[in-house]
Amino acid sequence: MLPIRLRLTLSYGGLLFLALALSGTAVVTLLRQRLTARLDAALDDRLRGVETFLIHETTPATADLIPKELAEYALTQPEGQLIDVRDSHGRVLLQGDAIPSPARARHRSFALYGENYQTKAAASEEPIAESVEEIRFLLVWSSPVLLLFIGLTGYWISSRSLRPVDEMTRVARSIGALDLSSRLPVPPARDEISRLAEAWNEMLERLDESFTRMQRFTADAAHELRTPLASLRTTAQLALRRPREAQEYREALEQVVTISERMNQLAESLLAIARGEHPCPPQVFTRVELASLVRGISAELQPLFAERNLELQVDVPAGPAYFDADADGLRRLLVVLLDNALKYTQADGKVTVVLQESSDGYSVAVSDTGPGIPHDALSRIFDRFFRVDPSRDRQTGGHGLGLAIARQIARAHHGQLEASSVVGEGSTFRLSLPKAADGVW
Repeated sequence: MLPIRLRLTLSYGGLLFLALALSGTAVVTLLRQRLTARLDAALDDRLRGVETFLIHETTPATADLIPKELAEYALTQPEGQLIDVRDSHGRVLLQGDAIPSPARARHRSFALYGENYQTKAAASEEPIAESVEEIRFLLVWSSPVLLLFIGLTGYWISSRSLRPVDEMTRVARSIGALDLSSRLPVPPARDEISRLAEAWNEMLERLDESFTRMQRFTADAAHELRTPLASLRTTAQLALRRPREAQEYREALEQVVTISERMNQLAESLLAIARGEHPCPPQVFTRVELASLVRGISAELQPLFAERNLELQVDVPAGPAYFDADADGLRRLLVVLLDNALKYTQADGKVTVVLQESSDGYSVAVSDTGPGIPHDALSRIFDRFFRVDPSRDRQTGGHGLGLAIARQIARAHHGQLEASSVVGEGSTFRLSLPKAADGVW
């Protein structure tokens, strides 16, 4: 396969050759027609000149002197020897000279003093042929030079135009999976190549973000699994270091089971995050009554709040609030929000759950009277493994994945999960769910 610049040059050269051939043929044909038409007009002028001369220089009394007058007229005209005049009886009044071929002739008839005359004027076409041949020679011999010049110019222009593509190719080949920070150079001209470079840079930006998230996710997951694995190994090693009583082995195994359950929960959370990042088959949503769902989840978690001496207040509409959704997903989302409020609210505090309906959809707000979230941490509160207070989360058994999963579930319902907080006063997590037309997203 030939390079693009060479293919472009050959294509332009071929089109130019075709254009030159067509235009050259048109020029030669038009020139021949114009020169022939001018020669015919000149011959007609000669014939009219003969008629005009005879009208002015002869009379009916001197009609027999017409041959002599014509001979004198022919001597005064540059082309007089190429004129032939005959009367109606075919008698030659003025004999023209022979004209070498190719020649062109014109005829004219006129009446004078009761007699009809036939006139003929001829001229050689050789000057026309010579002129046409000169133009053809010029076109034939100048075309290769012009084609060569245009070809070299076109190759230079195409090479110059494609130089940014070569530079983009060089930079693209230097970009590897371990370093996606490089970007393709964008030509200053706002043309197709610059738009292509911008599109590639946008794609590289997305790939860079994806690889960064993947690396961070892998590193964070490894970090989270390292601690329970080390704890599991240490527990087993201590139990096997020396012979123990059955009760001690039982306690060690119970501790192993507890650690295993935490690792299983972490693995399920990681799996939920991974599923959210890769498109799954469309879910079939069912009609869910949000008010009953909020009341039911709050009732299930009420004993946990009472155990920590926390007040849980639920404010939902008296009537039904139907919404097409994944019931299990919404249940998990609300459990995450209530569990988060439970962890971060001190004793004698208060947690409020409010469900509201509007013309656009529904909103569920979970507010607490906890310590609040610092402003610099508020923008990262939904990031995986992020903890505002890492030491406290380890004590409560959290992995920093709950809010990330909750936001993922909200997006699956075309909703938004946002957080607002005032340090020292508490935080509010608001879930906004838009209504779908006819229950279909």
